[in-house]
Amino acid sequence: MTENSKIGIAIAGTGFIGQVHLKAMMDLPDVYVRAVYGRDPEKATEMAEKAGVPRSYSDFDRMLADPTVDCVVLGVPNFQHADFTLRAIRAGKHVICEKPLAMNLEEAAAMIKASRRRRVVLGYAEELVFIPKFLRAVQLAGQGIGTVYHARQVEKHDGPYSPWFFDPKTAGGGCVMDMGCHSIELLRFVKGKQAVQWVQAWMDTYLHKDKTSMEDHVVIMMGFEDGSVAQAEASWALRGGMDSRLEIYGTEGVVYADLLKGMGLRAYSQTGFEDMWEPNRGWVYPAYEWDWQNGYPQEDQHFLECIRQGTRPKESGDDGFAVLELIYAAYHSAAIGRRVFLPFRPAGIPYAVDLWLNPRPDLGAGKINEVSV
Repeated sequence: MTENSKIGIAIAGTGFIGQVHLKAMMDLPDVYVRAVYGRDPEKATEMAEKAGVPRSYSDFDRMLADPTVDCVVLGVPNFQHADFTLRAIRAGKHVICEKPLAMNLEEAAAMIKASRRRRVVLGYAEELVFIPKFLRAVQLAGQGIGTVYHARQVEKHDGPYSPWFFDPKTAGGGCVMDMGCHSIELLRFVKGKQAVQWVQAWMDTYLHKDKTSMEDHVVIMMGFEDGSVAQAEASWALRGGMDSRLEIYGTEGVVYADLLKGMGLRAYSQTGFEDMWEPNRGWVYPAYEWDWQNGYPQEDQHFLECIRQGTRPKESGDDGFAVLELIYAAYHSAAIGRRVFLPFRPAGIPYAVDLWLNPRPDLGAGKINEVSV
């Protein structure tokens, strides 16, 4: 650690999610944000100067050589996750990697194995399991609704903010990789990370056929080992705003949690409100403390505590691998039109979405060259 055990942080990525993590880290105690990395040197310099961060880099390896940096937060496009993580780990840095963990299972496995060898923390940045409203919903479900037999989670909007999301070579998949990963992991969390036995999915492209061959709407059913079922619904095809909701059904009750439409604030503007990350035109439901309500400071603080204590994060590289395996199963299920049973870890799939774009009906549990961790 550097300077009285304060952890030195580098933020890699100058886009939306990099800025979110920068703000979250700047608000935490016992942390120094030491550097910002961005492919565009002007953007990196601007982001660093605006936040009062002492250094900016457009060369990732030069940033890794900075002795004041202990941990790298990766907010870069999906195709860079594995490469940047492995380079950071080789440099002895801890890594907090945004979702999805990697483009394919081989990359994810390599990241996990490297972090184990170097004994550094590999945090999987899934913020939904740190959101106060969702945590409270899970707590209530455990206290008063009996046996949970079904859960449903929805993540929807009308499409991503950057063109790279629409390209299989840079994103690895469409709304399943971008939004469905959130739903899958929150539902695993609701179920105490029980093993998923089977997956069945339906997906298509409805709104963005002019931009991508990948899916923009998906429904995924997951069957858990206790016989319960969970439904993940993710979309880039929702007109009229955003949706992020959790429903938990039990034999003695039900819990509903709506992240975006129950903050006690409501406002209307024809032209749009400034400085608002969520939809800002028409009727809106503004967050009074957006980053906290969306779990980012809590998530980052948890990872930093794990770095200090040498403990395993509750969202680790292994969780990112599990989510990616379920994403593989969802793509394969949608392609072949039936349930896919786990484990499902086929090797040689460069991009997860290939299982849907180029169906492989020959693949099946027990008949595949499995990727192992």
